[in-house]
Amino acid sequence: MKQLFSIITAVMMTALILTSSLSVAYAADDELIINGEGKAKVGDTVKYTLYLDETKEDIIGFELRLFYNSEYLSFNKKSLTSEKFDNLFYNPDLDGKIPMNWTDIGNPVSFAKKDEFISCEFEVVKGGETSIDYFVTEMYGDDMTYLKSYKWTFDLEVNGEKVIEDGVPTITTDEDTLNERQSSFINYVDGMGEENSPNKDDHQSVEGKHHATYNVYENDVIEVTRYEDVANNPTKSSNFWILIIGIPIVAALVIAAIVIVVKNRKNQPKVEKTDINEE
Repeated sequence: MKQLFSIITAVMMTALILTSSLSVAYAADDELIINGEGKAKVGDTVKYTLYLDETKEDIIGFELRLFYNSEYLSFNKKSLTSEKFDNLFYNPDLDGKIPMNWTDIGNPVSFAKKDEFISCEFEVVKGGETSIDYFVTEMYGDDMTYLKSYKWTFDLEVNGEKVIEDGVPTITTDEDTLNERQSSFINYVDGMGEENSPNKDDHQSVEGKHHATYNVYENDVIEVTRYEDVANNPTKSSNFWILIIGIPIVAALVIAAIVIVVKNRKNQPKVEKTDINEE
């Protein structure tokens, strides 16, 4: 009897251990770690919100990309919001990245204080470890040069509950982006600009090959579109997008020329008025 009892006990203990092991393995396969801290499970809704702060001048234009791994996250194409930027152009149909740009010289936007830049949602489709990254190609203000004072942060929510708050967003390591999209704007690991970072002596940047401005924009007609137009007017010609993307660039160049002329006039020496009869 004692031997039978020992056998039954051993079998039950073995079954319990196997069940526990399977549960742990399933939990590990079901869990996704995002940006090193945020934990979510398959089927959860993840909301990523990017914030901007500490800019010394208003923004009149930018070009930015978000990156995600579609093996782990499925992007909700209609979820992207940006209350500060009317007529934001973006393309939701590229696998693993969301390129976007905006230009409005007549309505500059201030981020002197922390405010939401953009937000979007994803569904977790697989457990493991991944990240949501970004890269700013260009961001410029009234003086038509790149911003040198800024602070990027991000929040991550899972099913409406914050799991990361005021995190430092990670910059993409995508080689094509770094080599083809680098412009005058510099992305720093601490998410802050060269003028306002506390790490000025050791300010690590993530840079690719530098290009002339016209090279940076040459592929935007194909890569960056506005979602509403993609959904409702799929047969629009490429000429339409050439106009949409090209007009802001031309306008920016015109404004730059005006600024240069105004500065030159200010720098000219003043001429005192004299009586025309004096010789």
